[in-house]
Amino acid sequence: MATAARAGVLNGYGYLPIVAVAALAGYVFMEMTARLTIVSQRTLGEILRDRGGRLVPPLTFAAVLFGCMAYQAGNLLGALGGLQLLFPALHWWLLPLAGAVTALLWSGSTARIGRVMTYVVAGMGLLFLVAAIRVIFGGGGVDTSAAGVDPAVLFGLIGTTIVPYNFFLAAGLGSGAGLADMRRGLGLSFIIGMLITAAILVVGSVAITFVSFSDLADTLEGILGSYGRLALGTGLFAAGFSSAATAPLAAAVAGRELLGIDGGSQQFRGIWLLVLLTGLGVALLQLDIIGVIVIAQVINGLLLPFIAVVVFVLANRRSLMGEHVNRWWQNVLAGLVLLFICYKAGELMWNLIVQ
Repeated sequence: MATAARAGVLNGYGYLPIVAVAALAGYVFMEMTARLTIVSQRTLGEILRDRGGRLVPPLTFAAVLFGCMAYQAGNLLGALGGLQLLFPALHWWLLPLAGAVTALLWSGSTARIGRVMTYVVAGMGLLFLVAAIRVIFGGGGVDTSAAGVDPAVLFGLIGTTIVPYNFFLAAGLGSGAGLADMRRGLGLSFIIGMLITAAILVVGSVAITFVSFSDLADTLEGILGSYGRLALGTGLFAAGFSSAATAPLAAAVAGRELLGIDGGSQQFRGIWLLVLLTGLGVALLQLDIIGVIVIAQVINGLLLPFIAVVVFVLANRRSLMGEHVNRWWQNVLAGLVLLFICYKAGELMWNLIVQ
């Protein structure tokens, strides 16, 4: 959410095509991952554990674990930032937020976690869609489309759309589903996600600068009245809280698949607790909220090429996929996405080194 809002501030509606490209890229690679599960009857982690030798599974897990920990501080700070827009929540509110996430994950019911996340994200999406419509028809957006594209923001948008740990969560889409049903459900989820991201970007376009969420809330309040602050605060909390529950769970799921850890074991619970407590510790340092969130998304964007290449290679192995290997057009599309991702990752790294 922070990256989408910042994109709207920096370049108005100019990033909307990037949002569409990111959604398409996400669909291409998540479809490959889910197809791997359906055809092989094994998850991505299980396949890597079986075919990746001794080094690939633990290295992949380490990359996913690092990405989840990098995200977690930003997730908690984002949720806190949303609450602070609604009432004077002090920094120690991070503790009950972390406690709520712990209680949700401790139950161990993925169905319950999924339902909670669905309701939270649906509420967030509705709030921002209404706000975006009011901004568009109210003429509140600022035209900054000539400002150019910031590589860090662009790659952050891709990194937050195709989150590396989603490759392991996407494998669950293959459980008991056919290819056609999987593709329809996956396509619908990415269309909804694209619309929500676009709505956040449009809402962000009302501001000339983006120093803090409080500044953006003040600008929205001037255009949309009290609804502007309510939408931003509630939406920011929903985005942060849902991600704060998803990232630790995804790390534990990756550990289960890649390392063969039992889903009901203390090791499984220990992984998501490690991610949660690491994020909480960083968040308690009181770093800049926006900076932490954007940096975390950039880090995940840099991890993305590694996991995307692994999925691309596996989806082209006939010994594993049989007649369901990638078609030529899927390889062309996925290849273009990979080239784009690798190019932008290199460009971003070069800019960081030069600066």
